[in-house]
Amino acid sequence: MADETTPPRPRRTTARRPNRQRPATDRPGLGVVLLVILLLTAPLVGLLYLGAQLLRLPFPPFDLYDWPVRAGFAPWASLATTLSTPIDGGNIAQNAPLTQWLLGLSLFVALAVGVGLVFYAYAVRRGQTTDTIDGIIAGALLAVPMIFVALAVGSSTLPAPLVVVWLAALFIAWGIALSYALGRLMPRPAPAAVAADDWPAVPAPPSGIDRRRFLLQLGASTAAVTAITAAAGATLARSQEAAAVRRTLPMIAPEFRAAQSELFGQFRRFAIVRNGAEPVEASNVLALGAEYPDRNYVSIWLGGHSPIVIYDSLETALSAYSTADEPAGLYWLDA
Repeated sequence: MADETTPPRPRRTTARRPNRQRPATDRPGLGVVLLVILLLTAPLVGLLYLGAQLLRLPFPPFDLYDWPVRAGFAPWASLATTLSTPIDGGNIAQNAPLTQWLLGLSLFVALAVGVGLVFYAYAVRRGQTTDTIDGIIAGALLAVPMIFVALAVGSSTLPAPLVVVWLAALFIAWGIALSYALGRLMPRPAPAAVAADDWPAVPAPPSGIDRRRFLLQLGASTAAVTAITAAAGATLARSQEAAAVRRTLPMIAPEFRAAQSELFGQFRRFAIVRNGAEPVEASNVLALGAEYPDRNYVSIWLGGHSPIVIYDSLETALSAYSTADEPAGLYWLDA
């Protein structure tokens, strides 16, 4: 009798679905995000500085430095005074502008980094690629406090609407660039669940080489913009400060002299010069100052937006501007 055993049926195999979840390690690290924010903030500072020197628009880092002082925030004023006072009795007049740059840029960069990190955390939590609208919102978050401080300080004589448009345009452009950069570095979101037979190919996340290439391109472009704008702004600043000192040097307006006499009493004005020549306008004018016979100090002004520095005596002021090879001299504006 034949064996009627039923033959085994072949096993049914099913295709495995690819993993729908993107691993969290595909996201850029915190260090990469900080680098992107700093790379985009550097040309923003350069453009703001160029606009301040070329068109007399506000420079937000300087406004951030001035606003707490005008608001009467004592710890901030004490910090600025401490940093401006040299330990070895050096030149206070040279330290004050450096302190303004240091504190102002620190505040500005801290605010930009804070907004950028909040924007990155929002993008990660949402799980979607950032777009232009997100960038506009991020730029507006940084633009609003900067516009408020600029209008409160009033460092620019231009109309307020022009100041608002200028700052809003630059900061919104910064936000859009940040959104684009983070969108390039972050992985694409996984598609919604579909049937196994219709599962589409998920684009691969950017590799380490692609990210490195993008960061190099971003760094090169932002460095070029920063260098050009900073160099142009610095050149304009030097020429404008020299012109301001030359315009102020004669001080011959009778109304100005009368107002000074009423405010400060009897005093003599002078210019600190090097390479003394005739006429005095051809000399290398370093600063302007005033000596008060009834008070034990002299005040020195460097011109432009620089602060007025107080010295305990005329000899101390001269030593601050003298070098071993080239001592500073005086040109008295009042006999």
